[in-house]
Amino acid sequence: MIGEKAATDFLEAIAERVAEKLLPTIIEQLKTESIGRPDVTMDVNEAAPYIGISPEMLYKLCANKLIPHIPLSSTGRGRPKLLFSSASIDHWKKEQEKMHYRKESQYE
Repeated sequence: MIGEKAATDFLEAIAERVAEKLLPTIIEQLKTESIGRPDVTMDVNEAAPYIGISPEMLYKLCANKLIPHIPLSSTGRGRPKLLFSSASIDHWKKEQEKMHYRKESQYE
């Protein structure tokens, strides 16, 4: 019993020291990632080059609900105005990358 208690106390002390050392670094990284790039609202002509595709392809992705966007009702004829959040687009791109990437270990 005494041995188990000492081992548990020792491990908890190590965990606390590691947390004290790493916590400032982790907090700084989180701040940098969250405020590194402000969230910008873009229209189709701004979002398409941001993603690296044509405006026509972007309209197709939106029509098929394959990319996050905010449709604004159109007045009259023509396409509705579409708005995009840069933060949502960045997140979408990361998800696309994950979906289309297979680690080497998955080939075996």
